[in-house]
Amino acid sequence: MENSVERIKLIDGVFRPAEAADVLLSLINYKIKFHTVQSLNLKSGCNEYSGESEQRILQLKQAKEIVESMVVDAHNKNYEVSIESDIKIKLIQRKQN
Repeated sequence: MENSVERIKLIDGVFRPAEAADVLLSLINYKIKFHTVQSLNLKSGCNEYSGESEQRILQLKQAKEIVESMVVDAHNKNYEVSIESDIKIKLIQRKQN
């Protein structure tokens, strides 16, 4: 299974603005929470802290603002929101410490 790559369709559909907001903001908020916990664990533990989680949190917060803006725009224009999202999963060799 080494070097195998799997592609999984995570989201594929047309949603009302409120549904789109629920789906997308739930994912983004979960990732922000994940990186917040990672950052706190690295800061308090003996692992080397690099700030990658904090950088990712900033990126996710920007994405959240974009999603919120698009959903409000869709609602105001009486549009639906089409969302397609694939994820790629690949096994990689763990780095040696």
